[in-house]
Amino acid sequence: MNKLVKLTVVGMGPGDPELITLKGLRRIQAAQLIFVPRSRDRQQSIAHQIAGEYLDLARQCIVELPLVMATDPVHMVAAWEAAATLMAQALPTAGEAVYLVLGDPSLYGTFTYLAAALQTQRPDLLIEIVPGVNSYSAAAAAAGIPLVIGNERVAILPALYEDDLASVIALLDQFDTLVLLKAGAALPRLKAALLAAGRADQVLVAERVGFADQRLWQGLETLPDEALTYFSLAIVKKRVMRDA
Repeated sequence: MNKLVKLTVVGMGPGDPELITLKGLRRIQAAQLIFVPRSRDRQQSIAHQIAGEYLDLARQCIVELPLVMATDPVHMVAAWEAAATLMAQALPTAGEAVYLVLGDPSLYGTFTYLAAALQTQRPDLLIEIVPGVNSYSAAAAAAGIPLVIGNERVAILPALYEDDLASVIALLDQFDTLVLLKAGAALPRLKAALLAAGRADQVLVAERVGFADQRLWQGLETLPDEALTYFSLAIVKKRVMRDA
């Protein structure tokens, strides 16, 4: 019988270690080899930080994968292929490993870029996906507001890649809730578009949801002028939000 190596991709949730699912935690603690993505401008992987209290460094091997957070496809493809090669070489010929990713693996997850190249290099690889709590659900819960109710409709977009945020806000003619992820750098444009549309009271902005330094703002009048981090999002509602 051919031996298989199993790689479980675990969604770590938005930042709070207590939001890791039981299934994800069991996979993490059972693995001897753990891959964690790390932006090249960061000293440590955020996924590694979230999982830290559950790891046994005397027994488990942690491999950090330096990746680029860019929109340039040339640089991205090269970085993902290099990471896939590193993973393929580090994986054993049998046994279990895990790959940790923020949020949910199926929602803009980094592993999507790695999967094809990795399976080409390691056709013996069996991949399992464990979903995670997403950041916008955690933000809505922290603010005490529903994302959608009844027959309402929701749209999810990556604000970082949206060039015309005024047209995005216009989607509220079709949807009851807009979730704008990766909103940090886009917030000045988003704020201008919301003000122009008269929707200043219909937005929740969240930064670093689930972390100790989490911040929430309901309404544009409370939003500071300072730049927010990449790990920021906005939830825009068709109707004015009510405090919890």
